[in-house]
Amino acid sequence: MAIHRLYGELAASLVRATTDRCEPSEPRARVGAKLDGSGGLSAFEGALGMLQKLGLATHEDKLAVDGDRVAQFITDRSRAGQVTLPPIDDVLDAWISLFGGQLGHASLKRLPFVPHDDIRPVMDSLAALGYAKPLDSAFIWTDRIGRAMQMSGWWDENFLSREELEEREVDLEMRAALASIPDDVRHAALVDNHTAVVRALAARWVDGAWLPDSAPDSVDEAPWWRWAALAPEAKRLVELVQGADDPLTRSVN
Repeated sequence: MAIHRLYGELAASLVRATTDRCEPSEPRARVGAKLDGSGGLSAFEGALGMLQKLGLATHEDKLAVDGDRVAQFITDRSRAGQVTLPPIDDVLDAWISLFGGQLGHASLKRLPFVPHDDIRPVMDSLAALGYAKPLDSAFIWTDRIGRAMQMSGWWDENFLSREELEEREVDLEMRAALASIPDDVRHAALVDNHTAVVRALAARWVDGAWLPDSAPDSVDEAPWWRWAALAPEAKRLVELVQGADDPLTRSVN
């Protein structure tokens, strides 16, 4: 059955990701190879934990099965049913966190995407079971992947992409900002001065309205994370200003 193959491809993919990061002098993808947790990054730690649950890694994070045998080993284990494997959604959660959230090889949005070549075998297996729909060389997620996306925190309770929802909120707010944008801020956006746009947003875009340039400027006293938090808004406002003839820049309803 296709579910057995999916288990195998997911496992092999997780092994490749954690062995490819080993030091060149270390044996790669062979029994006893040290698997890399990448300094404690949660996505890699989750991958190592899942490999232990699958019986592919020791508690010392060393590979228990040669890498080139992993896919068939786990496929056979799944098919035999003699060993209880973790629920498939748990394996998908670990895989999505690593390849979507950390490495960016797969999209976390509900839009078509072209996956990284390294994960195409997994995507083909996912498509065979209806977790994704193939679109020529691209794929688009279906509702079936929703549970794993929720577990990873990327989709909400309605199976909507949190990333897309946040981008939509930023887009709507910056369209409102564009409607009354001051000339100096428009000029900064036109010349790609993102720092000036961030400063203007931090100091003068308040409660959906622009304050005059003469308003007290407290942006220099703001913590660094406030500037960083406004980066998506500044990027979108620059895009909107530079594409002002685009029909999408019409007033927000």
